Amino acid sequence: MALWLKEGGPESDVVVSTRVRLARNLAGLPFPHRIMGTERVREVKEPVKECFLKNGMDFSLTEMKNLSPLERTRLVEQHLISRDLAKSPDGAVLLSPDQTVGIMMMEEDHYRLQCIKSGFQVDAALKGCQELERMLGEKAHYAFDEELGYLTACPTNLGTGLRIGVMMHLKGLAVTGALSGILSSLGQFGVTARGLYGEGTESKADLYQISNQTTLGISEEDIAKNLSAVVREILKKEREAREMLMRENELWLKDSVMRSYGLLKYAAKMNTEEAMNCLSFLLLGVSMGMLSPCSTAALNNLMMDIMPAMLGTENGTAEERDIRRAQMIQNTIS
Repeated sequence: MALWLKEGGPESDVVVSTRVRLARNLAGLPFPHRIMGTERVREVKEPVKECFLKNGMDFSLTEMKNLSPLERTRLVEQHLISRDLAKSPDGAVLLSPDQTVGIMMMEEDHYRLQCIKSGFQVDAALKGCQELERMLGEKAHYAFDEELGYLTACPTNLGTGLRIGVMMHLKGLAVTGALSGILSSLGQFGVTARGLYGEGTESKADLYQISNQTTLGISEEDIAKNLSAVVREILKKEREAREMLMRENELWLKDSVMRSYGLLKYAAKMNTEEAMNCLSFLLLGVSMGMLSPCSTAALNNLMMDIMPAMLGTENGTAEERDIRRAQMIQNTIS
């Protein structure tokens, strides 16, 4: 269960979470790919330890080298670290007790500061990330240029180094056929849609991360304002699509939701794809008030908990995992 995913987040019928990340690097120190495997990696981690691993602070630091591949993948599936960090031999992650804020070290940049909130909370997540940046800045001198802004390993992050991702469940738009047109138009607003685990990943269960593309030549607050406006428009269209489905295809909609519920409730085993597809319909039905076997937050958590690494063991088989997945789903929705 993801500790950061709470009940009752704003607009939680459609929006699962809001995540803000800030890319920062230390002045005078080469980017991670240049210092990987050298003693200079300590220069990246020491400021974090000095700021957050002292008396009165309750953060924890985990080194990737101390985790098995399975354990690293579990952190990815809970949206606590990126896939790139999971592959970094010198990587580490600092997390708060409730996992809502954290710092990835030695990923693409020296630091990726993160704040994640349930539901639609762009301003709150941004403020949380900015406070984390301020705290780390007491010990770390960030690489900054007067014209280019914060310097980053990838030019696409130059400027603010800010990435905001709002995870949305867009089932209504998907089944009405309107989703592809909306997603293809996002670029003109400086926004893009990414998959379940960010850039380069596919969507599962019609879950998409709506994220900003522009980081240079615009303030952090204006990036947040622009993205929020786009998300609100998508939110409006998703709710309109759900209303249209109920009005024009009520029988089909209820049949799809209840068939999915039946499979989830009684299947002896389920693979990830089938489970996610069924949970997507069940989440739609719960969000629309058709049935209430559990909350939307419980279903959103379930979608993370049934991922392969979350259920896997070092020597387990795929069938054993599928059986555990079916049992976990039944325990939650019963």
